[in-house]
Amino acid sequence: FGHGTLHAVSPCQWIAPRSSAAPNVWIQERPLSIDATTQPERFSATTRSPARRAWWDLSELAAWRLVLLLVVSYAALFSLASALKFWWFGQGHDLVLHEQAIWNTTQGRIFEVTGFVHPSRLFGYDPYLIELLVVPIYALLPSTHTLFVLQSIAIALGGVAVWKIARDAGLMPVLALLMVVMYVLYPTVQYTNMDAFRERSFGLCFFLWGFWAFERERWRTFLVLLILLIIVRLEAALFASMFGIYALLRGRSRRWVIAPLALGLGYFFIGNFVFVPLVNNGQPVSYVYDYFAPLGASMGEVIGTAITRPFYTLQTTWSWNKSLYLILLLLPTAGLALLSPRELIFMLPVLGLNLLATKPQMSDVRYWYSMLLVGPLVVATIMSVQRLTTRRPRLAQQPWPLVAPILLCLLVAQLKPLNPVISLLRTHEPPERRAVAREIIARIPPDARVAASGRIAPHLLRRYLYYYPLADQSVLPTIDYIVADTASTSFDDPPSRAQLEAVQTSAEWELLVDREGYQLFKRRD
Repeated sequence: FGHGTLHAVSPCQWIAPRSSAAPNVWIQERPLSIDATTQPERFSATTRSPARRAWWDLSELAAWRLVLLLVVSYAALFSLASALKFWWFGQGHDLVLHEQAIWNTTQGRIFEVTGFVHPSRLFGYDPYLIELLVVPIYALLPSTHTLFVLQSIAIALGGVAVWKIARDAGLMPVLALLMVVMYVLYPTVQYTNMDAFRERSFGLCFFLWGFWAFERERWRTFLVLLILLIIVRLEAALFASMFGIYALLRGRSRRWVIAPLALGLGYFFIGNFVFVPLVNNGQPVSYVYDYFAPLGASMGEVIGTAITRPFYTLQTTWSWNKSLYLILLLLPTAGLALLSPRELIFMLPVLGLNLLATKPQMSDVRYWYSMLLVGPLVVATIMSVQRLTTRRPRLAQQPWPLVAPILLCLLVAQLKPLNPVISLLRTHEPPERRAVAREIIARIPPDARVAASGRIAPHLLRRYLYYYPLADQSVLPTIDYIVADTASTSFDDPPSRAQLEAVQTSAEWELLVDREGYQLFKRRD
């Protein structure tokens, strides 16, 4: 070694690329010929071993293992956090609405609910057909915690889809991993995961896997995932129909365009104008239109006002809070999602509804109304990063100009609004109130008919469980127990206070417990 000329020559070989972004592209290895006399530095001790990688230059396998660790940890953490919120009496009445429907279905009463008296079945709010798929699992493991775990797993599986989409788009492993981190740290994702049991969590998962199947042109897989997304809820059907518009923009064949439009729009209109009114004896669910009250009392009126009176619509519905909502929605992406407007087209139906609504929760990133929007935002960010690294190859070698802003924005997004796990640990019911709540639960027989307010209701699951104050007082004579959380906001309005005061002064009801803001009434024999 070191004498004369050394020639290290190997035959020409063809090797597969490290990335799946270009599966039909192969690379030719050229013969190696090095003169050790003229290039002695090429044979120094430091070059006899493989070059050391930068710490961020992860291999495919290492990044994939980190993704698996991340999604498994996420599912475990948020299953536990949701359970902790439940144990600390932080879950609201919406959990009752969905669990009661699922539990009743396992007892042979298909989607029966009593929370607001009318409608008497969950179908009356929205078809919610996706929850029928949850019933067999719940029947085997009948527990509120089963719902928490299923929801966390569905969201975590969406993270795997994000990884696959990013790698197929050509992102280097560390950037693909960053996209998964962005997804699981999205405030809307985490807040929705910890709030009751939300079918939109499954919708987000189905969208991401559906997009992956769309990119891979796996028609049958895409069709199954499209149908699953459509049956999540009616607004998800509108959301799913945008695959047809996206396919048109991408120049796909007719079946990719027609199927999403026909299935999505068909399900939406049949469900909204035929199925739900049929379940409700010809009446729509009026509370939905209360969200858009200034624009009309029906969907037709709302849409008509928005089209024919755009300035009135803007003046009536727009506010600074909605501007802040858009900023916070984009914050985790560091604004990169805006560089891929084609992928953002999926957002139009849901974002349009959220911006038209006067209900403040619909334009708040902490609420589940924005859950489906996370999918297009993540996908658009992936495509933007791919375009930037293609146009500026140096970013693929030194990705910090992309990584640093995203990590910084993700950090800010955990502070505004405050991360839900941190918020739960800092703010929850004190032990004294929890002790009184458990005492009340223990004193109510399992077969009694109950009306309950506040966050104690999810702990009183049974066939007849009404939200208190009652939406329809005609059922009051049938109720055995009333649990009133006077420390909650349930009795802030005069009609609700009047209901409670009528019970407090009635000879028909006996006050059993009055401590820590809780009051338990039992009907006298």
